Amino acid sequence: MHAIHEIIALRAIAPGEEAALARLFQLYCYDNAAWSGEALLTDGRYDVCDAGLASYVHAAGHTASWIEVEGELAGFFLTEPGMAGGLAVQEFSDFFILQKYRRRGVALEVVRRVLLDSAQTWLVATFRDDAAACAFWRQAFARLPFARVEACDDPALPQFQLTLLKPVT
Repeated sequence: MHAIHEIIALRAIAPGEEAALARLFQLYCYDNAAWSGEALLTDGRYDVCDAGLASYVHAAGHTASWIEVEGELAGFFLTEPGMAGGLAVQEFSDFFILQKYRRRGVALEVVRRVLLDSAQTWLVATFRDDAAACAFWRQAFARLPFARVEACDDPALPQFQLTLLKPVT
């Protein structure tokens, strides 16, 4: 049995893989529908702009990455540049792990690699109604050695619990 960090690979989503991201994003929406109440469109999909998703693959400062476990697709994460007050940050904006890989340390290892292996300040925005995501991030903030974990508010985004993270440098 390998340690979890040895079997996880993070790989940039390449041009040409946008359709696969759009399909996996539908599963992400399905997972969130229990708390978000989002309904399916008449074509059987959730209301997601595939071109907007594709911009994470192509736009400067944005990233879209696959999470692989033992060579199998296990999820994805997206990041984008943003602002928190007057501070430039990178937002860890969407994060999805397939149920098969949950509760195995995969998500925590991804956060460790992406956020702790960076010198920049990160913003994590979690929907307040998403109890599972809020619980995960509370645990991650407590277990990982961030130099600073700071709650922040944005009156324009009351649906989000916003947290600024400064990795140890």
